[in-house]
This record gives sequence, structure tokens and C-alpha cells, in this order.
Amino acid sequence: MPRLRLTNLGSRITVAAVAICLGTVFVIYLYAVTIGGAASGLSSVKLQIVVGGLVAAAIATVLGLYYAQRTVTNVRQLQEAARKVADGNFETTIPVASAGQLAPLARTFNEMQRRLAELDSARKQFIANASHELRTPIFSLGGFVELLDEEDPSPEERAEFVRTMRQQIERLTKLTTDLLDLSQLDAGALVMNARAVDLGEVARDVTREFGARADLRGSRLELRTPEQPAFARGDPDRLRQIIRILLDNALTHTPEGTKVTVSTHSANKRAELTVSDEGEGIPQRVQSRIFERFYTADSAGGSGLGLAIATELAQRMDGRITISSSRRFTAFTLDLPPAREAAAEGQPARTPARTSG
Repeated sequence: MPRLRLTNLGSRITVAAVAICLGTVFVIYLYAVTIGGAASGLSSVKLQIVVGGLVAAAIATVLGLYYAQRTVTNVRQLQEAARKVADGNFETTIPVASAGQLAPLARTFNEMQRRLAELDSARKQFIANASHELRTPIFSLGGFVELLDEEDPSPEERAEFVRTMRQQIERLTKLTTDLLDLSQLDAGALVMNARAVDLGEVARDVTREFGARADLRGSRLELRTPEQPAFARGDPDRLRQIIRILLDNALTHTPEGTKVTVSTHSANKRAELTVSDEGEGIPQRVQSRIFERFYTADSAGGSGLGLAIATELAQRMDGRITISSSRRFTAFTLDLPPAREAAAEGQPARTPARTSG
């Protein structure tokens, strides 16, 4: 039998149980003997009440000690588990069946512990992936610097080295920017300035930015907008960021000369923007993971963060990004809530739907 050792909590529970019992006996004794009158002179009645009170107090003491011990044990389990969580150990759970009246608290604690374990695992994976992605361009740059310092390359080789180093620097810059965006998203520090936005106008601005890059690849970049503007409610800067990610993804992961189309429209009380291409298509097994952080499906380059950032930005604007792909076709669609107030103001519609290359 384990030795009975009570904490302050257990002692208080036991004292409370005994005090309630003795208080009840005292009230009965006071009423029956002192106030009752009929039995006030009978010593035997007094003795019986006193004996009954002592027996009741003994029973209350035993019961109080028992339940106090159970409560103290359950509280100690919670304390020990909380201490392990504080030390970074998320494996120890509390048996809910043995928690008694603290079972709801034990279930809540176990759920908290499970979520902390998931967050800790995601944090470790994020650090490992980020370290790997940062290491690759840094090592590459270091190797080229050593070659330029120790070797005497020809002008053609030197130009090729510089071009490759520039690509690695661009990759490193983009990766650090993406990591900063993710840290702000995870910390809830990214502020959204939502207002009425014409998706067509935003898409036109971003499409112009990618015109030169599309020309270098021999790709055809088209913009299709409806007669009536597609107004959405969102942050214009974050919308531009999402469109840049989708266009960059389309131009990076499709063969040269591929046609890429950006289109906007309103349907089913939603405003939509779609970036589609006529590439090789994306397999079904890849589609289910393509929005995961650091997931890359091919060797075309990239950190695997762009689409993850885009979908989280869309969610912050009460929207979503979906993918539809088959052989020789892939489309990413940004679905956002409409901005009814902009349409009600009677904004002038653009002239007929048009296509620009």
C-alpha cells in the first residue's frame, strides 16, 4: 500500500470534509439537545449524538483522505506531464480513465500536448528544409568563387560562371524573401488591407512584368478579361504577389514556348482569376501535395514555397486556390469573395473582352 502523503490540496480537501461533518453534527446537537427542549435533559441522547457525530467524523475523515489522495495523484500526473512538455518531451500522455473528476482537464491537456507535438515536428522539418535550401546556393556560390580565385578561366568560362552565380544569388534572394513571408504568416504579423480590387487591372500590371521573361523563353503570355470588371475584395499588393507566384510557377515548370493564359471573371457570386498553361500537366499524386511547403515535383528549381505562400495569402483574404490539371493542361484558380460595394458604385466597364500577347 503506498504511503499516504498529502499536499496542501489534499489536506484542504480532508479538512473540508471533516469540518462539514462536524458542523452538521454540531447543528443537530444544538437543535435536539439545547433548542428541542424535550430531550434537553437526557444525557443518553446527548451521548448518542456525540458518539454518532464521532463515527460520522471518522467516516468523513476516511472518505476525505481517499478522495484527497486520488485528486492529489491526478494533479501530480498533470504537473509531471506539464513539466515534461516544458522540457520538450511531448510523448507522455495522461490516462483519462484514471483522472476521475479531472478527466475533462486531462483530455484537454492531452489534446494540447498532441498539437504541440505536431507544431514541434513541423518546426523541426521547416528548419531542416530551410537549411537544406539555403545550403545549396551558398555552396554553389562558394565553389564558383574558389574557381575564379584559383583558376584562370577563359572569358567565355568566366561569363558562364558569372551567369550561374547571378542565378544562384537570385534563387537565394527569393528564398530568403519567401522565408520572411512565411515567418510573418505564421506569426500573424502580416496585415491585410482588404478593399475592392479589379482583378483584371491587377492581372494586367503583373502580366506586363513577366512579358520580357516570357519572350526570352519563347512563351506566349495572354491576358483575357471580361466586358464587365471582376471586382474582388482583397489586398492589392498580396493579390499581385499571388499572381506573380502563379505566373512564375507556370513559366518555370513548363517547356519553353508554352502558352500561358491569365484570365479573370465573375461566377457564382465569386470573383476568380485563373493562370493556365498548355504544359505537360501535373500527375494526380503531385496535385495532392503541391501546396505543401518545400514540396517540389521536378528538377526545374525552386524552393517549393511559392504555392504554399500563395494559398495561405488567399486564405487570409477569405479565398482559396485550386488546381485542375490533365494531359497538356494545368490551371490554378484564385477564388475570392466579390466586392459588391465596388459594383454598386457603377465603375465604368472596360471595352470588350480582349486578348493580349
